Amino acid sequence: MSNSIYRQLLPSDTEAAAEVISQAFVDDPLVSFMLPIRRTRIQTLKKFFRVYCELEIHNGCGFGVGEPLAGVAFWKFPDRQGSSISVKLLGKLLPLMFTMYPIGFYRAREVMKRIDDLHEKYAAEAHFYLDNLGLLASSRGQGLSSGLIRPFLELADRQKVIAYTDTVTEANVPYYEHFGFKCVEESPVEKTGITVYALRRPVQ
Repeated sequence: MSNSIYRQLLPSDTEAAAEVISQAFVDDPLVSFMLPIRRTRIQTLKKFFRVYCELEIHNGCGFGVGEPLAGVAFWKFPDRQGSSISVKLLGKLLPLMFTMYPIGFYRAREVMKRIDDLHEKYAAEAHFYLDNLGLLASSRGQGLSSGLIRPFLELADRQKVIAYTDTVTEANVPYYEHFGFKCVEESPVEKTGITVYALRRPVQ
């Protein structure tokens, strides 16, 4: 890859990565819908993303920029779309059962299903999937996120496969379009106030 700004995250980065992405997603429309009480939301997000980051870093899907860590991205590759989970990590999911997360997940189940359905509809073939991307507010506008996106799109082009992502934030759509993604569907989810935007990038 031509862009050397990013690095692969290590298990020792788990806590810092969880902090970065928790801060980045605290006011995300879907997260706000799932967890409407902001104080509870922040606490629950940190617990969830701690487990999420550990899993994705373990599977080689986590990447970061900045020292100290200022931005993170989680990419799924064509040869490993699924995530394996160890018994040890499975045990770490149990504390989430005693937070507001299960209630929030149930509340947002139709949105989650729509996200999955659109992903399957527009990226059924081998593809790179940008699962999550987040920067600290203090680090935005510095081009750091480009270092977490562009190298993987270059790799996708070399492998002759598409890239796919989705967002529930309308303002993110033109940002992703800057990298060659096309919004292939806007899908409002009834009774939630949330619209899922499916973005597909053809081989270039």
